[in-house]
Amino acid sequence: MENNASSVVLTLPEPSHVGYVTRDIEKTMADFEQYFGLGPFKEMIPDYFNKKYRGEPEDFSFRLAFARAGHMVYELIEVIGGRTIYEDFMKVHGEGMHHLGYEISDLAAWIESYRKTGIAPIMSGERKGLKWAYFETPHIVAELLERTAEGVVV
Repeated sequence: MENNASSVVLTLPEPSHVGYVTRDIEKTMADFEQYFGLGPFKEMIPDYFNKKYRGEPEDFSFRLAFARAGHMVYELIEVIGGRTIYEDFMKVHGEGMHHLGYEISDLAAWIESYRKTGIAPIMSGERKGLKWAYFETPHIVAELLERTAEGVVV
């Protein structure tokens, strides 16, 4: 991350995961296993707090499933309830690849750097060992994750 008076240059590390939104996580897990050889998946319904959707508090929840292939993690997301950027995406595009995820340190500093480019988090939250925020850039949705060892899933 490089800041100067005239511009902000944000340099993210290599992506750590790709997020895929679905209406039927069981079917999608089976498809990913059959067609891509991914699995087994580890499933969870995270207990998030400090949840925000487009800058406002929101009581969303979703079911997640993770599978690792080498250095990449595939994250499947099924919304259970609440307003989410996942539902926004599916209303326009249907199910599919939603975002790239990046492991970073100091999420607060990254949020501030993105704000300097005119981009605010569109959804964010925390759980034990993990803080995360999504940013909608002109080209792709990026999820930034600040995690400790206890926040690792797969």
